Amino acid sequence: MRCKSPMSTFRIACSRFAASLFALGTLAITAPVHADAPPPDQDAMRISSAGRSLKWNWVPPGKNERFGHAETLVHAPAEKVRQLVQDFAHYKELAESITTSRVVAHGADGSTDVYLQMGVMNNTIKFWNVTRFAPLRTEPATGEVLEGHMVHGKGNIDDCTAVWTIHSAGDGWTVLKFDILLRPGLPAPQSLIDEQLRDSAMDAVNSIHDRAQGSKDSLPYKG
Repeated sequence: MRCKSPMSTFRIACSRFAASLFALGTLAITAPVHADAPPPDQDAMRISSAGRSLKWNWVPPGKNERFGHAETLVHAPAEKVRQLVQDFAHYKELAESITTSRVVAHGADGSTDVYLQMGVMNNTIKFWNVTRFAPLRTEPATGEVLEGHMVHGKGNIDDCTAVWTIHSAGDGWTVLKFDILLRPGLPAPQSLIDEQLRDSAMDAVNSIHDRAQGSKDSLPYKG
């Protein structure tokens, strides 16, 4: 049996080392590069953890009055949710209290005037107004925003503001929020007004949720 010389052993080791480096280099070149997945949406995780749509009253940033607020997680793409939010002629489907909804004008700036009539106290009292919705805009911090304000002098209430916020929460998921203010011009306890506003906001987001998703289920979020 022949013994390998030290020089021969060194050459073999160098050859194997070079081959290993070549193989690693080839893998580095040919291996696909996987981008890091975006982190899960925090709003979506919070709503999903609750297992239902959420509602409360608050003074939104930039506002000075108390609004009713509701938000929901929809297992549907943002495009489908947006389509329903902008379907002004069918706003009657947002809540049982809305008895009439119809588009009455379009502005040159892309705005839309919507006539809305609502019944309260088993329809013994009816409120109506024309709300002008500005074109959809995009806010970097919040997503797409659709905001409407009562047209001055067109209604039997003092004021009305409605704000939709839509943002994608991943493939096939959308977070939808709604803020509503209505000042009826009648004396009423703030607690009663708060309750009506947050319940109306909840009805609105749930209506969009159920129609966009095709079910009432609150599905587990997979961002």
